[in-house]
Amino acid sequence: MKQAIEFHFHQADTLFVGGRKAQPHATFLYVHKGAALIRLGKNEFPVCAGQSYWLPSGCLNAVTILQGSDVSTLDFSVRTIVALPTQSGFFSPSPLLDGLMAELGHHQKLGTTDWDSAYGRLLRCLRDYVTIHPPLQGISKETALLEKAIDKLAKGQLGDIAENNALELSLQLSVDALSDQLLVREWVRAIKSGQKVAKIASKASLNEEEVAAKLKAIAGY
Repeated sequence: MKQAIEFHFHQADTLFVGGRKAQPHATFLYVHKGAALIRLGKNEFPVCAGQSYWLPSGCLNAVTILQGSDVSTLDFSVRTIVALPTQSGFFSPSPLLDGLMAELGHHQKLGTTDWDSAYGRLLRCLRDYVTIHPPLQGISKETALLEKAIDKLAKGQLGDIAENNALELSLQLSVDALSDQLLVREWVRAIKSGQKVAKIASKASLNEEEVAAKLKAIAGY
């Protein structure tokens, strides 16, 4: 990292499938549109539009950004002199966080990203916010419901009406579209591990052309 805090805006035109790794920095993740899925151990938490999540330095995780989502991240170097949260978790919704993320995105679009300018002060303001208002411990009932429904879909099972309605409302896409993305995510992981499209197609009882077309349309592969 070149700076103590680095801001990035991600517009996921295709599905982003992050590998499982222990990151060398802390990360504040904010979802503007769509959703990101954060795998921690056996749990995978959906972070939906308007929500933010904290991943401390050294935290073993895997991040998936669903196709069509807009996500911002702030990475905090271990050189940061303030005491940052050491536990992962969601933040309470806050108009201040919403405003800070909108302003940071605006400055990035304009290219006014000098550390000694208003942009740098906004970064430090968010840093101060997370030191004063640490992430929440545990998850809400709503998040637990979404986690359960996503886990079912990832296993090829449909949830009940309440679960499916909650998914579509919170993640801003249909259950069928989410199911396709979760399936393609497994294919991408298989490809990264060295499997060929022919083997993936055989396991899915599809022809290679169908698998290749879906990989291209959803994950850009």
